[in-house]
Amino acid sequence: MRVVSALLLALAIQLADGFQIINRLATPQASSVGLKMTEHKDETFAAQEISSDQQRRTLIQQVARSVVAVPILGYSSSASVAIDVSSLPQVTHKVFMDIRISRRDGTFYVKRPENVEDPTDEPIYAHLVLGLYGNVAPNCVQQFLKYVDVPFDLDNPNPSYSTTRFSTLDTESGLLIGGISGLDVTTLAGGNVLQYKGKVIPAKLWLENTKKEEGTPPPVPHGRKGLLTHRNLDLTPSFGVTTRGSSSLDSSHTVFGCVLEDTNGFLEKVIDIPAMTSDGIVTKTSDEPVNVGGGTAVASSLFTAQRRVFRDAAKTFGDSRLDRLPDGKLLRRIEVTQVGSL
Repeated sequence: MRVVSALLLALAIQLADGFQIINRLATPQASSVGLKMTEHKDETFAAQEISSDQQRRTLIQQVARSVVAVPILGYSSSASVAIDVSSLPQVTHKVFMDIRISRRDGTFYVKRPENVEDPTDEPIYAHLVLGLYGNVAPNCVQQFLKYVDVPFDLDNPNPSYSTTRFSTLDTESGLLIGGISGLDVTTLAGGNVLQYKGKVIPAKLWLENTKKEEGTPPPVPHGRKGLLTHRNLDLTPSFGVTTRGSSSLDSSHTVFGCVLEDTNGFLEKVIDIPAMTSDGIVTKTSDEPVNVGGGTAVASSLFTAQRRVFRDAAKTFGDSRLDRLPDGKLLRRIEVTQVGSL
């Protein structure tokens, strides 16, 4: 139905181009492919405003490509979504991440077609291209890159974003949080350090210089989805990706990059994954703050801010007990399989 609606919109906008798309879809091969692509077609262009003839023609071309494209391994290059970054700072570095989302039972293995019980419950694969703001947040970018191109060493492993798991989706801010598996904060000789597979690594806060020189770009607000951010008081290299704008993050987090390309609509799919909170199961984040204990939105935001302060303090002192409490814990396995610089 989504494909049919898109084609009707295309016909209404420009009749000539609409006939071309209909002629293409008239072949049996194209029609069968269009049916297969129904569940994979990117919908993000539906929310964009169409203000010119050129934009309308671009929309029609996107509809045609999305209908006739063939999905490979769960995603294809034709489904890649380019994010508008014209209003954002200059990108100084680029990093790619390959991500997969498990079935409901947490598995990723390939099933034979006759063994697939629910076609909608299959692993999802995505490819992200990240742009880093080395001029705006140089310290955050420097620390982030330390965990990107890490050589594989079976006998002496080092932490890498290639073992990242996105385990939390904060329902109040819409922040998707990921961290390196097995990397924790511990105390050694009265100080805080990172521990990874028996190895001790110095822990350092990703704080930026507050005394900005003249001409230095100002901090980027958390006003849109697809921004990379790091919590200021977090000693670990965990990072977050905004799934919507949230100004409540501005005082506690620093934006250091953004998602440039999102293949297969990863950010749209992740917000539909059920998440466990103290109030129960949340099926999707919303633009409104989630009330805590039936209180008002203001009280909920205040409670959330206080809770973050205590959690950050506990992490700083090496107490990880609060991390085991379910707070927006995603009920699917979402993990990075590969990462590297571009």
